[in-house]
Amino acid sequence: MSELRILEKSGDMKISWNSRNDEEVAAAKETFDKRIKDGWSAFRDKFGSKGDKIKIFDADAERIVLVPPISGG
Repeated sequence: MSELRILEKSGDMKISWNSRNDEEVAAAKETFDKRIKDGWSAFRDKFGSKGDKIKIFDADAERIVLVPPISGG
């Protein structure tokens, strides 16, 4: 099982999928694509290692973390 972690102000959300289940992959990809379009950043990593920034959904990733846009001031 793979997981998509979404870091939100109200708390983290997790979506899990099996790369062999087309419906689960489609649901995770839809969420990923919407957040990327809205300016979020995504990092693909293996559990316990540093992540690589990605812009395209990877159904075979162990974990993808989505981080909201950060604004400074």
